[in-house]
Amino acid sequence: MDGNATLSRMMRRALITGLLLCPPMAAGWSLVVEQGDIGMALPDIRTAGWEVIGSKADVQPSITASGDSAVFDFNPASVVVTERLAYTGSEQPLLLQDLRTNLSDLTLTLDYGASGTWAERIAVKGKVKVEANRITHPRLVPQAWSFRGNVAGHLANLRIQGTLVSNAGVEADLDVQLSPDGAVSISVGSVIEGPDDVRALAATFTGWPELLSVDSGSARVSAELHLGPKGGLAVDGAARLDEVNGVFNRTAFTGLTGEVLATLEGDRMTARSTGLTAAQVNPGIPVSAVHFTGSYTAPVSKKLAGKLAVQQANAQFLGGSLRIPPGTYDLAGGAGRIPVELQDISLARLMEVYPAEGLGGSGLLSGLIPISFSSDGVQVEQGRVSAESPGGRLQLPADKLQGMLGGNQAMDVVVKALQNFHYSVLSSTIDYDETGKLTLDLRLEGNNPELRGGQPVVLNVNLEEDIPALLTSLQLSGSVNEAVTERVRKLLQGSGQEQKPGKEAVP
Repeated sequence: MDGNATLSRMMRRALITGLLLCPPMAAGWSLVVEQGDIGMALPDIRTAGWEVIGSKADVQPSITASGDSAVFDFNPASVVVTERLAYTGSEQPLLLQDLRTNLSDLTLTLDYGASGTWAERIAVKGKVKVEANRITHPRLVPQAWSFRGNVAGHLANLRIQGTLVSNAGVEADLDVQLSPDGAVSISVGSVIEGPDDVRALAATFTGWPELLSVDSGSARVSAELHLGPKGGLAVDGAARLDEVNGVFNRTAFTGLTGEVLATLEGDRMTARSTGLTAAQVNPGIPVSAVHFTGSYTAPVSKKLAGKLAVQQANAQFLGGSLRIPPGTYDLAGGAGRIPVELQDISLARLMEVYPAEGLGGSGLLSGLIPISFSSDGVQVEQGRVSAESPGGRLQLPADKLQGMLGGNQAMDVVVKALQNFHYSVLSSTIDYDETGKLTLDLRLEGNNPELRGGQPVVLNVNLEEDIPALLTSLQLSGSVNEAVTERVRKLLQGSGQEQKPGKEAVP
């Protein structure tokens, strides 16, 4: 390197360092440096749970200084490189590695004539570009991120606005406000449209449901995060859904529309909706015109031990309706029950969707099914359903009944009676365990005109059904949609239990 150039660079560095550390106090003086070149290692910072380690600056500022202040205008080649920026003040630490900040078109003003801390006397304004080779957080898939935007304000009260992009393709608007007391407020917003954006989310967030796929529709999501000066975190989020269609696990949904709001404060989370609707939710038997208004609050560490507050929850099902009465249901300890009311369910429609030939019936069913949730799954104890007056007709195929009831002679009368049973009373208790076994203790009063001259018959029948196997049969039949059928077929192939679709009885 040329000796004169080296000497010139050293003199400029010494001059700039003098401005920062010992600014002249004589009035009326001024200084202009058209082209400065500074390369220096910056001190590590550890404060309020934040760590900034291994920072180096290579900047080329133009400097205008006077008795009270100095203004640094940075040229495009100016960068600050940081090995590690971390927040360790919470149970979910944030780590940014190999951070590169481009200071192009940025102006820094040092007001050394004012009072206060240096963070209150240093102002920044202009455009900035930041690239992190890797960001790590329990909620994020580790990957590279980039940010482009603007900064304005003093270091103690700085605002950063721009666009944040993950390597997977998630793009979000970002607004960060630093407060003099050390608090940080962050606003994030994004619009998600179609399957590509959903795949990008799945590749960005660790908590994204693996079995959720979206075919169409859009969602506008936003979040407000506030990090207190002592590390306390509060989060407010919102998702506004518009005609979202897709599949979750083996359930198809269409027309999902409405707003879901969520808050997180300490160990408490709350999700609420002022009107969430779906045209249809179909796990095998379609539920349509779904509407929910209410909220759910639970500890983060025990998500199933919360309280469900229902203002409105209803849907249409098999020609009738499902409804959860308004109220608050405490699910803590797995002892809570959510009562689902059935009203005017069509027995004929129920027989139509059941995957077995020869079923028939008429009449309307109503009842109450108390549902509980636990880590083991869904359970129902002592649910009740009965037919509305004046009753109806029931036709069950002999082969299906013999499979359910066994082939002994004592059941022959039951099998024959139920080939064409005209009932005046149909009532049953309903139990469902976490393994998927549904048990019906069915009581029937009526007659079969073709049996024993139509004499009155009272039947008490115990029926059992494997509901997961039943739904699998319905899903394989294509009654949900092609995506669900293909997903179920692959699962069965992987387990060696492939089953041909069709309207067949489920064992």
